[in-house]
Amino acid sequence: MKYDIIHEFVSISSQTATHRIILIHGWGADADDLLSLGKEITDKTNFDFEVISLRAPQLHPSGQGRQWYGLYPHDWNGAKAEVKKLIVSLKKFDTDQIPLTKTILLGFSQGAAMAIDAGFKLNIGLIIACSGYPHPNWFPGEICPPLIISHGLFDDVVPIDASRIIYEKVKTKSSKFCELLEFGGSHQIDSNLVDSISLKLSNIF
Repeated sequence: MKYDIIHEFVSISSQTATHRIILIHGWGADADDLLSLGKEITDKTNFDFEVISLRAPQLHPSGQGRQWYGLYPHDWNGAKAEVKKLIVSLKKFDTDQIPLTKTILLGFSQGAAMAIDAGFKLNIGLIIACSGYPHPNWFPGEICPPLIISHGLFDDVVPIDASRIIYEKVKTKSSKFCELLEFGGSHQIDSNLVDSISLKLSNIF
């Protein structure tokens, strides 16, 4: 499918797709970084997924990879502007064939912060936040989509307490599924995450 959105993206398309995975990469990565993860989720479930991996708009300061907004120093005003743009793009994916309620929004690190901020303003089927953190003053609003949080206990880039804060805020607000998966790793995606996701999907969709 073709989509008229403001973000560049790479995809694994499916003309018969009934569900969608939208991936949001981390700081210094690029759109193709999480594609293999999206494919692995597709291969391990019974759902027919279209996989979309969005590309952050800004060049990373190192000259390689991309960023959603500056981190050193933190550009929180830039983050707010980029979240608004991301919401515009995500709304474009709300189609009759695959509505947002049948969409997984998965982000890693800075991408997880973007997914949490934008996703909780939309009726997303499931949000997966890997090694993420909340933007300043973030709080879940009236819409609280189902949420899976995954974070390494020994993460020295984004401390695990950041994900615990997200979990506690959502838990007190949401009546829907919310789970925090802590694993014995660092700033990475847990090797068991896909299995954990596949077990939950039939109950969520």
